[in-house]
Amino acid sequence: MGPPRAHGCRSAGRSYRRGARRDCRGCKKATAADPYIVVNEVVCNALARSLVLPCPPGATLDNAGETYFFSLDFSLAGQALPPVDPVAVVAAFPRLSWGIILFDSLVMNHDRHTANLAHDTSTSRVQIFDHSHALLQAGAGDISAMLAAADGQLCIGGHCLAQEINDIDGLDMWAERIALIPDFFIEDVMEAATTVGLPNNKKLECIDFMKKRRSEMGSIVENHIGQFPKLPKVTP
Repeated sequence: MGPPRAHGCRSAGRSYRRGARRDCRGCKKATAADPYIVVNEVVCNALARSLVLPCPPGATLDNAGETYFFSLDFSLAGQALPPVDPVAVVAAFPRLSWGIILFDSLVMNHDRHTANLAHDTSTSRVQIFDHSHALLQAGAGDISAMLAAADGQLCIGGHCLAQEINDIDGLDMWAERIALIPDFFIEDVMEAATTVGLPNNKKLECIDFMKKRRSEMGSIVENHIGQFPKLPKVTP
């Protein structure tokens, strides 16, 4: 039995579509090179939606002993939206932009670029998607060493919105919202992650790390404020 052929479902670099309309986006499975793709998508999707960020619903499905992650397609026309203009997104949605930046820092997403952030100008809606390279990144080696290296770091790479954000309005609001993520939610999300590839012996370590990072998001951004080149400079 071959890979599940849902609308827009992808596996091992191949794309499957039926007709012009797609109902799910980016059906993914773990690979030898990226063993935590599904873990990353499951955890990030749950955290983003818990924060009421515009992230399409996702779910997992099993096929022939392999677990896939997919999310619903949010394009009304059933076609890929063009890359966004980060300047336009920041101008139209300054507070939401901070929410996306802080979320990406929370989940250590070094890969937010103009092709995995959608801005549908016809509906004035923004969507974030594709978190397979966040959290437990491919090639990072040992999970414990990776978490230790990320502790207290911003971990957003050349984030397309961070390069354009020019006002702090919304920063404190989103830091406070993230700090309110309940312990039980983080615990349950990581428990769910063990069913799709997170090693059981790393679960408690990941839980402790995410609880600490959640509570420190405000100070993490403050300590790395220089990585936001368009924010007004604060003089002592």
